[in-house]
Amino acid sequence: MKLIILITFSVIFFIALIFSVLNFHLVEINLGFTSISLPLTIALTIELFVGIGIGLLAALIQIMRLKSDYAQLDKQLKRTNK
Repeated sequence: MKLIILITFSVIFFIALIFSVLNFHLVEINLGFTSISLPLTIALTIELFVGIGIGLLAALIQIMRLKSDYAQLDKQLKRTNK
């Protein structure tokens, strides 16, 4: 199983490496108040990690909300069982 995972990640890594070598031209990103020029691969990598961060933040908010609901329900259950 570990060998399959290693092969899969190796294939994905080499595909990403080929993609980054083939798409290394500069792109201009307009941020409204300023613009920056970055290689396309770096811009896509930054966008990927920002998206992952936003997704994790949204998941964390949902987890905190569910933990709060669980604590309230646990208190209600303890009061009911007394």
